[in-house]
Amino acid sequence: MSRALNLSNFPPSAEVIGFSARDHYPDIVFTREMLHPPGHSRRSESTRDVMVPVTESLPKRILAIFMELGLLEALGEATQSESRFVARAATYLQMIGRRFKQHWQSYPCELSMDLVAKHSQTRNWQKSTIRCLSWHPLCFKLAVATIDDTVRIYTRNPGVTPILRSSLQKAVTCLAWRPYTGGELAIGCQSGVLIWSVDPTSQITRPLSQAVHLQHGRHQPVTAVSWSNNGELLVTASINDTHLLVWNVDQQRCVPMHRVKLPCALVSYAPLGYNMIASTIGKDFYLCTVPPERVTRVGWSTANGSLQSFAWSRDEKHLLFVTTEDMKLFYMRLSGLKSASYELAFPLVDLDQKFADGGLAIGGKAQSLVWCPRDRFLAISFKNTAAIAIFFTNLAGLQINIDPYCLIFGVGVEYPSCMCYQENYQQEYDSDAQSVLTIGWSSGRVEYYPL
Repeated sequence: MSRALNLSNFPPSAEVIGFSARDHYPDIVFTREMLHPPGHSRRSESTRDVMVPVTESLPKRILAIFMELGLLEALGEATQSESRFVARAATYLQMIGRRFKQHWQSYPCELSMDLVAKHSQTRNWQKSTIRCLSWHPLCFKLAVATIDDTVRIYTRNPGVTPILRSSLQKAVTCLAWRPYTGGELAIGCQSGVLIWSVDPTSQITRPLSQAVHLQHGRHQPVTAVSWSNNGELLVTASINDTHLLVWNVDQQRCVPMHRVKLPCALVSYAPLGYNMIASTIGKDFYLCTVPPERVTRVGWSTANGSLQSFAWSRDEKHLLFVTTEDMKLFYMRLSGLKSASYELAFPLVDLDQKFADGGLAIGGKAQSLVWCPRDRFLAISFKNTAAIAIFFTNLAGLQINIDPYCLIFGVGVEYPSCMCYQENYQQEYDSDAQSVLTIGWSSGRVEYYPL
């Protein structure tokens, strides 16, 4: 195990490494004019204020306030009833609700979208031009979701860019390609999950069929989607639901699993498919084994805040994570591969804000971390500073060594909105680079860094 590290004396910023296959990578730059053409009306970013006409009856006012602000506020309106019985009952229920608010919460739509932004892997999600990125695990295909509720698919053919758009596809939060398929993409959004099938050989820019819409009860907005390693099942999480849902997508059926105390924000199958991790909007997170093995669930709690981002090693023996409040990179080591048994987490790297040689601030509270498929390079972006810190990692059995590698800065004042690694790079190209980090910058530009 390496000694504890911090960001002091970090190596200088990375130079873009050239490679022969660079012309395969699409030039992607989004502008606000492209995404919001003149005359296009944007949804209001905040619609919390509820305007109820005074001529409405009390039941209608209560229903409107319940739909907009939740149960406790609706009960507050009910206390104004002319019926003494209704007013007293509402007052009593409101008192109980406030007392047990930490266990009994309702999350109306607008407040839910605030929670989406808080727990998103994307910095400034509500206003970010690029909302998420996802490389296909088997072929050269990049999905990019943007603020205009559109997902574009980029391949080696620059003349054909399939565009996925639907009236149900609002406020995209996450993307996941289905393993062992050429073009099935799960998109988590405000209304649930949309499953698109994009013909990999199609020469038209629109998919041949509409998306399959998966929704279940109050399980929306969906904030995380993850496919099992064989592609048979899809697990989803919603910050409005205390259940995780496991979908058989082909049958459009789901099974609720692992009900927890608070709504879930993140969920992901581990790379080999033996384990799963799920986090809540509170301090609790869970490590679970996956059927057909004996299902176990081990609960953990962070010292401060909730789980912000995490990354598995490919053999599932190592887990790295950051929280919403701590400025540290934490590490957990697996004791038994099929038992969800991990040793106590401990801080591996101090991420307190420092200043690079040029006086630029680096570090602070982490926004997102991604680990390359070869377990060699770990990238960490931050909530309030513009640099991405790249660490070199080396795994030897149950030991991990981590060392500073380089910093990546954008152009001018731009900062990284979201990032991911290309999963199949090494299989496609003969190059000195081992991984390609793909970055969506706040300016709307997508950039590729071979490492």
